[in-house]
Amino acid sequence: MVKVYLAGPFFDKHGFEARRVAQVKALLECNATVDAVFSPKDETDQDPDIQKLTPMSLEWRQRVFQCDLDGIKGADVLVVIADSETNLNGSDDGTTFEVGYWHARNEWQRAPQSLPPLPVVVVAQVTERLNLMLAEATTYFTDTPLDLRDLDFAHIPVRAYHGAVI
Repeated sequence: MVKVYLAGPFFDKHGFEARRVAQVKALLECNATVDAVFSPKDETDQDPDIQKLTPMSLEWRQRVFQCDLDGIKGADVLVVIADSETNLNGSDDGTTFEVGYWHARNEWQRAPQSLPPLPVVVVAQVTERLNLMLAEATTYFTDTPLDLRDLDFAHIPVRAYHGAVI
């Protein structure tokens, strides 16, 4: 059983992105090989220490940042929602940071022990092209979120992204 960190945008004014995150999270929670799903939106919204703080205050920002980093450090697989209502090239700034941090974490952890990289699963239904860096970080790509319900997260096959990049 694996722990998943779910990265993806959820800030659009109409709530499309938040609903997409909720849909993907629900699919992951139905997967028999997934033990837990860390969704930054949900985790920070439900953290009692964060709830006591004034949103967007310096202390709130620092606590949210650390909570998300701890979530990444505790995960075995990164699942990335690359569709974004605000960025037609896939993803958003926060998600891009999470992917970069994940990749760097892989480099630090696996180099001394020659371990295989921790996988990155990317799902994109709408995005017609991905940023080159996200595309190359992908272990498994799908344009069908329902695939996440049945994917064996303990043994993720390599399924590279072959679409257009920017």
